[in-house]
Amino acid sequence: MIRFYLALFLGKLSRITIKLLHRFLKTQGSDFPGKLAMQICPDFLQYVGKPETVIAITGTNGKTTSTNLLSDILEDCGYSVLSNRYGSNTKTGIATCLLCGVSLRNRPRKDAAVLEVDERSSLLIYPYVQPDWLICTNLTRDTITRNAHPYFIFDVINQAVPDKTVLVLNADDNISSRLKPENRHFFYAIGMQEDDRREPFNLVNDMRVCPHCLSPLQYRYVRYNHIGNAFCPVCGFHSPEPDFLIEKIDRRHGLMTAVFDGQEEAYPLLSNTIFNIYDETAIVAFLRRFGIPYKKVRDSLVSKHIVDSRLSVQKNGDISLISIMAKGGLPTSMSVVFDTIRSYPGSKEAVLMLEDCHVMAHSIENLCYLYDADFEFLTDPSITRLVIVGPHADDYRLRLLMAGMPEEKMHCLPDYAQIPAALERKKNQTIFFVYDLYYANLVKQIGDAILHQDTQEA
Repeated sequence: MIRFYLALFLGKLSRITIKLLHRFLKTQGSDFPGKLAMQICPDFLQYVGKPETVIAITGTNGKTTSTNLLSDILEDCGYSVLSNRYGSNTKTGIATCLLCGVSLRNRPRKDAAVLEVDERSSLLIYPYVQPDWLICTNLTRDTITRNAHPYFIFDVINQAVPDKTVLVLNADDNISSRLKPENRHFFYAIGMQEDDRREPFNLVNDMRVCPHCLSPLQYRYVRYNHIGNAFCPVCGFHSPEPDFLIEKIDRRHGLMTAVFDGQEEAYPLLSNTIFNIYDETAIVAFLRRFGIPYKKVRDSLVSKHIVDSRLSVQKNGDISLISIMAKGGLPTSMSVVFDTIRSYPGSKEAVLMLEDCHVMAHSIENLCYLYDADFEFLTDPSITRLVIVGPHADDYRLRLLMAGMPEEKMHCLPDYAQIPAALERKKNQTIFFVYDLYYANLVKQIGDAILHQDTQEA
């Protein structure tokens, strides 16, 4: 234990030092203190004190958004919360988070921990940090060079989750909803809506056949890829019955109506995008199952919004800019965002900044994700211009040509500074920025420049 307390002390000291050195810089997500602690004491995660309640959040999409939302609402409800809010979700990131939540005597100082956990890190984390609750948002096709296939990730999580953990699962995801069948479960879902499709429409569907008899599955409704309500007409396999159901989504008035324990409940709708609606549903479902009263959850949601690094809207006069994050290399995320742009009313332009600048220096040039993503959605006539920026802009252009995009609508740029001049910016037209996470600040700067330029011209 001497080694553990030395690791704890030096980890805390390094955190203070980092804050002093970088107090004028953003240091969110740094995992150096945890990395240092684990180098000194490899069993640090086993010995570090944990809060009384540990809630883990995992899944292909929505982990950070869901973690931030749950942490905020629990704090509004009077809980002191420890959380890795900024996405340091691997072993060293979790170690850093827990290190911050204990005293030098290793006594927990928080009521609850809300931990975003990387799917592949499950086997390295859950044996030592055993969650009381696990919320899984979804398991869809991810970056192939990192996560291979949803069923591979399913097996990783399924092996790692402790038997005592209560799982809060998406009943509309017929992959993740089958995690740990012997554990206690609580299912949430979004019921059939007017704009739902009845047949899979994406290039990728990772749940085409019944997992029991391998017959083709049929869908009562489908939202994207394999996310929807499915059943097997041969053996009777079907999506789980939800314990918490969103019956109606009213995007116009910003409300969603849920049914829980036979009672109807109305909640503010934080976003119109289907990813974020599922994230909000997961968190509200968990909070109600956790025992937080309906009115407390509803009142807390009134003051919440999706973090600007994921979704932001800027407007000045006739110019509207909507920025949506879609992780480059992740075809499901890209396809949903492309479909959102296609479905948005009116004429629009789109700027694609989808390459991860942190990865490019070590790129292995694997671009197979371009052919899993539905670029066909961007060929909609309402999209008048596409501006493509990044080292692989010509590869994106080729994929769009294959999808049927007219060449004259596309503009490939070598420099991000050229984006404002490349846009038409017609009156009452919406400009969409689709960007990888690490370009959030750059997108905001470009958006501000466009709005400022229009103000000067006016």
